[in-house]
Amino acid sequence: MQLNWKAAIALAALILAINTGARQALGFLLPPMATTLEWGMGSLSLALAVQNLVFGLTAPLASRLSDRFGTLSVFLVGSLCYTAGMGMTALWPTTLSWMLGAGVLAGIGIGATTFPLVLAAVSRVVPPAHRGLGLGIASAGGSMGQLIYSLITPLLVLIDWQTALLALAASCLLLIPLALPLLRRPAVENDIPEEVPTITCPLWQDRRFLALAGGFFVCGVHVAFIATHLPNFVVACGLPLNVAGNTLAIIGALNIAGTIAFGAWGGRRHPPQLLMLIYLCRAALVMAMVVLPPTSTLLYTFGAIMGMLWLSTVPLTNQAVGLYFGQKRQAFVFGMVLAAHQVGAFLGAWGGGVVYQMTGSYDLLWITSAVFGVLAALVHWPVRREPKRASQPQLA
Repeated sequence: MQLNWKAAIALAALILAINTGARQALGFLLPPMATTLEWGMGSLSLALAVQNLVFGLTAPLASRLSDRFGTLSVFLVGSLCYTAGMGMTALWPTTLSWMLGAGVLAGIGIGATTFPLVLAAVSRVVPPAHRGLGLGIASAGGSMGQLIYSLITPLLVLIDWQTALLALAASCLLLIPLALPLLRRPAVENDIPEEVPTITCPLWQDRRFLALAGGFFVCGVHVAFIATHLPNFVVACGLPLNVAGNTLAIIGALNIAGTIAFGAWGGRRHPPQLLMLIYLCRAALVMAMVVLPPTSTLLYTFGAIMGMLWLSTVPLTNQAVGLYFGQKRQAFVFGMVLAAHQVGAFLGAWGGGVVYQMTGSYDLLWITSAVFGVLAALVHWPVRREPKRASQPQLA
């Protein structure tokens, strides 16, 4: 018997909870790994930066491969890569296994099991009247995962980092049974055929695509830098590690509401307008981490506000992609935008480690993140409220 569309949204949320939560939990492993293995924060961060880059490159490729081999097949291969990549270093702790496992294999697995394929599946099976809210709820699953993993992973790290890493690997196996009923579903019946715009220019020449990709690049810098380096930032400030766990949990908890709210709001307002608001608020927030003394109160306040803004860019950007480029092309174009996000994530994760190793402080990265936030807001300013049907870009 087929699942109803509400159950499909729930499955998508659970999939994105594991996909997002497991990868963002790796930041909790860096301090004990740096102490035990003496690899240096720069080397540890480089693997996670490579993961973000491979993740971004894999996402649009997975969308293309799903057209040929089926979404479920691509997803299952990605789930196995994710599991193997997370477990390699726990069993064979070398710099090479960390780079190939957490960096390359996990990056492939994340890219093949993340937002473009999952949200495209939601768009196919959810009736049009409920699609916007469904995308917001499914996207909020990533925040739910961050909340759960941020609470559990620090407790596992108290045992040892290898146990924590094996637990993360085991959780990735749950992606398989969750994906089977969702990705086997056919498209919802009686859907309204979309109007396909005329294709006249390449994708990379379309200002709307460039604005969305540029904004998502900045989002990647913000999210990867904070998720990867907040635990070490907290320790460097002389605060207990659990403050970082609590902060990331607060971010995850508040962003469940933030993602759903912005997703629903995006159905009534032009998405780029809301994206401008988000990036400007982020810029002001990260500057506060430089000018104010670090305390647990500051971190928790930061987490509460950032939580409302964290993954709220995802349903808005996805809605904008569907508005400008059509639902049939949504998975691929959103995958391309996500690739820009992950290039930013590469710089955020790696740059944070390099800057800290060179200067002993994260101030330069906080300031850079604030400047990027302002720039991300500005690039969305000229985006037209209504798309020009005659200027739809070519995708090949």
